[in-house]
Amino acid sequence: MDLEKLIKKYVKDTKSDWNYITPIDFYTNYYSKPNMKKTYILIDLRKPVDYKKSHIKGAKNIFWLDLFDSLNLKKLPKDKKIFLICYVGHTSSQVMTLLKLLGYDVVSIKF
Repeated sequence: MDLEKLIKKYVKDTKSDWNYITPIDFYTNYYSKPNMKKTYILIDLRKPVDYKKSHIKGAKNIFWLDLFDSLNLKKLPKDKKIFLICYVGHTSSQVMTLLKLLGYDVVSIKF
């Protein structure tokens, strides 16, 4: 599919929430429910040094500048929802857009 078609599909498929979720909604609807844990993966896009200081239990750390290396992309499932978290949500929203264009089911966690 060419880039223009991918962009048109992305815009058409964008929901009114712009594919964002708040931390509270993520916790309430996914993280706190044991039966939901197998339906998603949580990627922490921050620098490894910051991830090591503190992170959400179960989150995988892939620094955003390294995410699009072919080996890292292969780690991402296309059959599960992918939640992205970063420092404030700006980086995760940009990465979300690129991953959605590649066909991944991605949601950015705000703030």
